[in-house]
Amino acid sequence: MLENAQLDLIPEESPGLDQLRHDLSFVAATVAQIAASLPQQRRPLTDGTKMLHARVTWLRRSGYCPCCQRIRVSDAEGRLPGSEFDHFFGRHRNGPQESWLICAACNRDLENPTAKSSRRSEFEAYQRALLLFLSDGQTELFT
Repeated sequence: MLENAQLDLIPEESPGLDQLRHDLSFVAATVAQIAASLPQQRRPLTDGTKMLHARVTWLRRSGYCPCCQRIRVSDAEGRLPGSEFDHFFGRHRNGPQESWLICAACNRDLENPTAKSSRRSEFEAYQRALLLFLSDGQTELFT
């Protein structure tokens, strides 16, 4: 690929130089557009956020998935196998107020935007439980 410095070495009167510059500009703009349209990378939850979700789910939801209420996702020791953390509002948002611990089946279902919108009330109910947990001054996650 020719860089700008190499293009300067080509005499201005070279045939096709304007077309080459135009083509390079088009390629650069296309690459920038593709990069901008790629999905954002998932930001992992911190260990503290993971522990917080496991504890809140255990204490405020008896360990059951706050989405479907059918499958246990945590116990007194923490997160159970088969449970997953969901970034409810998007892959790039990883705070405790934007995520929750749910079962794998619910996490797969939430990949569908229609299913996600139908589960918003469950997410908001879980978030209220999380806020109550935090407002109770509970700072010890696991004793």
